[in-house]
Amino acid sequence: MDIKRKPRGDKIYRGAYSYFKGDKLYAEEEFEVYKDRKELGMSFFATLHARVATGELLNIYLDYSLTKDYTPQKLLIEKDIGQESVTEIFDFNPRKNGVDYIFINKAGQEHFQITVPPKFGITTPTTSTSMLFLKYKKEDTTAKNHYQVLSSSNQWVFEKEPYMQNIVAERAALSAENFSIDGQSVAATPYRIWDASDIEDINDAAHVNHVSVQLSKYASIPYQVKSQDGTRIQIKYLNDLDKD
Repeated sequence: MDIKRKPRGDKIYRGAYSYFKGDKLYAEEEFEVYKDRKELGMSFFATLHARVATGELLNIYLDYSLTKDYTPQKLLIEKDIGQESVTEIFDFNPRKNGVDYIFINKAGQEHFQITVPPKFGITTPTTSTSMLFLKYKKEDTTAKNHYQVLSSSNQWVFEKEPYMQNIVAERAALSAENFSIDGQSVAATPYRIWDASDIEDINDAAHVNHVSVQLSKYASIPYQVKSQDGTRIQIKYLNDLDKD
């Protein structure tokens, strides 16, 4: 794996995903996780490569650092496809309770400061970091839990500043269950996750468009993510390298 930035701390996990639409493989992801033994914060590095409909190759690189309480500190996302390239930066400033957001493409740069709640997450384009928001507060395992996440809809051009999104997560089982991946059994906790704005009545969640997640016990890293449109993202391998 090509890590562009200098790793911070000790490597504790490494893994990879395969992305399928139906039976067709369309993308692959690799990731590494490092832990600061002094501050106990974590850094995620991930690369994703996907072949799009035009035949061009989409490349995504992510560098995400969080505190021991899973508060985002800094998120860097770099994307390129053909002649297009974009950089997004989310930099948390705890003294101002805000996130500095920077969007850079060939047309120039946009910069905004966004006020965030004391507890929040950030949406990311890589699966290894997609469920980190589940860890920023204590979960009620018997109820639907709401999470505030900062989301960006900007792709190759700047459209608008990021916004706070209300995500709902519900356990489909109270504890971990056996889950089979290519014939190998692992312990995974099943979740249903959806955007709260998709329904008016929270009790109607059974009919909402949701994603099904099989979550590992390792830093909220998913074993599998499935959406109702036939997309399935599945772990190829997940190595626990933590010596503690």
